[in-house]
Amino acid sequence: MNTSGHLGELTLRRRRAGEPLDGAGAIETVDAHLAACAACKARSRALDDEQRRFEQEISFDRFAAGVERATRSGASAPRRRVPVRLWLFPTMAMAAALVLFVTFAPRTPTRDANRIKGGAGVTVRVAGSAGQRTARIDAAEPLAPGERLRIGYQSGGHRYLLSLSIDQHGEVTPLYPEAGASLPVPDGAERATRYLPDSVELTGAGIERIIVLLSDQPIDVEAARRSARAAYDQAGGDLSRLPRLALPAEEFERTFAKP
Repeated sequence: MNTSGHLGELTLRRRRAGEPLDGAGAIETVDAHLAACAACKARSRALDDEQRRFEQEISFDRFAAGVERATRSGASAPRRRVPVRLWLFPTMAMAAALVLFVTFAPRTPTRDANRIKGGAGVTVRVAGSAGQRTARIDAAEPLAPGERLRIGYQSGGHRYLLSLSIDQHGEVTPLYPEAGASLPVPDGAERATRYLPDSVELTGAGIERIIVLLSDQPIDVEAARRSARAAYDQAGGDLSRLPRLALPAEEFERTFAKP
């Protein structure tokens, strides 16, 4: 609840996305409030309308234009980049204002519990033949063949972003950028949801985790790659036990189960 006695926007968005809420009976409490409060019920319906407008504005074909990462199966198989076709959003800020976002928690050295820190956040949208959805936060999101991912973020005041993925075999792949140092975060509202300008397809089979690092200083891509591999080795190859990367950044993660 906020100070007005109504549900906060983040609570409404998390409830719509099926994200666990804090506190015993929190979901039941929110649902009971929605049933009794016409104002909050109307705001929840407005979020449904926002999502429908987003999906109408950004069709699957336009969502899916972007980067494809292909790999042959096997732990030692090299991963190759397919030539990219980027579809840059001229109205990205407008579309971002419409999209449903779910903030999932940064990993910290001392706690693994979900929490919100500094207003920063990340969301991953999945698009395929069945439509669009927000990737779940409580377990690995199952992917169907050909489904693509779109990474969104809230900077929370951080100035730089870097994203990479690591699969169950320990292969680390830089996503944004592919080399060099972290991308500068565009100027704008710290809590505005922005989407990186192309989509990613995770091909092959098995588990793969996407890691997004929001930082105040640029991070070298190769340093991030080495840190991710060191974390993988520390976890004994178990992505579910992957520790926080030893880097000066706020870290967000999402795990996917590839078909």
